[in-house]
Amino acid sequence: MFNIQSSIGLRILILAAMLAVFLIPINLVSSLIFERQSRAGQAMEEIGSKWGGKQNISGPFLVIPYQKLEEREEENKDGKKVIVKVTVYEEMYFLPEKLDLEARLNAEKRKRGIYDAVLYNGNLMFQGIFRRPTVSDFPWNTENIFWGDAKVVVAISDSKGIGSDIELILAEKEKTFQPGASLRNFQSGVHLKTNLLELKSPLTFQIKIPIQGSDSMHLVPVGKESKIRISSNWKDPSFEGNFLPKERNISENGFQATWESSYFSRNYPQVISSDEGGTLDIMESSGCGVRLIVPVDHYLKLERSIKYSILFIAASFALFFLLEILGGKILHPLQYLMIGFAMIVFYVLNLSLSEHLGFVISYTVASLAVSSLIFYYATSVLQSKKRGLIAGVYYLGLYSFLYVVLSSEDYALLLGSVAVFVFLALLMHLTRKINWYSFGSKKGEAESS
Repeated sequence: MFNIQSSIGLRILILAAMLAVFLIPINLVSSLIFERQSRAGQAMEEIGSKWGGKQNISGPFLVIPYQKLEEREEENKDGKKVIVKVTVYEEMYFLPEKLDLEARLNAEKRKRGIYDAVLYNGNLMFQGIFRRPTVSDFPWNTENIFWGDAKVVVAISDSKGIGSDIELILAEKEKTFQPGASLRNFQSGVHLKTNLLELKSPLTFQIKIPIQGSDSMHLVPVGKESKIRISSNWKDPSFEGNFLPKERNISENGFQATWESSYFSRNYPQVISSDEGGTLDIMESSGCGVRLIVPVDHYLKLERSIKYSILFIAASFALFFLLEILGGKILHPLQYLMIGFAMIVFYVLNLSLSEHLGFVISYTVASLAVSSLIFYYATSVLQSKKRGLIAGVYYLGLYSFLYVVLSSEDYALLLGSVAVFVFLALLMHLTRKINWYSFGSKKGEAESS
């Protein structure tokens, strides 16, 4: 029968089995991180649902309804397919020739329980000009164009964030917006019904809309020539969308960013019919904007750190196995289990503290607590204060290295591969003279000392 104290193969097999078992609590901790992250997201969405959510602004559009005659294939009473003419009502979207859009946002952090959400309020200011539409802009089978039912529309994704002090000057005349986008493809926003025949050229517009929302804002460059500017007092922006800002300035007092877009840098024309749903979807998703992030996303760092957990537990087992060999004190598998669970507790402790203290402080407290516990435990089970101190310092080194990896995402793979190589080289160097066949015997202990 194999003796667990003297059989090196059996002990390695037991340690490998324990490593596999530790995948279960690691997955449970990973699920816990995901659950807390989802709960934080739900809290942010709940705050935004009452204040104003993520805002996506498209427009302004000049929309003109029209009537056209289409030929369709249908079955008659006898079951034969015949061609019939059907009257269809559609809307034609005319985009601005020039658009100058500016968003000035005042952001602040709001709390719901232990979770933070970024809310903003400010003003959207539009300036530009429409080209006057002509009959040639409509399909060849158009029967009637309803010039008197034209609309100017600004689509806003969350209408709860629209303020009441809205200003509109169209063709040098002051007008009043009505609530709702009143379009088939855009339901939320504001619109103005007007008789296009009564408007004098040029069709210039000046619009001011008070706006509030949360987390992010995206603006669609619908102009043939578009210039978009976003400024805010928030100092941690993340620029998003189809293209990055041409100019940006970020300081402790906030940020300013400018985007410029031309007709040839987009994938949709100046005139779009409402039956071209795919083209309108492309237009709506072509926005640029900014997300106002909360600095140091501890959930993301915790999610990344848990990926290294099985490697760190394996490194811990290797350390204590090496201390067994060099010190002549054989540990029981249950003692290895307690060491592994101490490392699992590190992630739970870090998660719970980071929601209250932030990632840096919680990581420091958790790593010091676990390293001190391992020092205390190793000193007792190895019956050597020196080896216990080696174990404690070793753990501090592991956690310090992990923090460097988490802080240097671009170099994480390089740092990890170098560290694994150095650790393996050190392990091979320290065990190069050990006679593994006499492990646990007096002869083996003498050779390894």
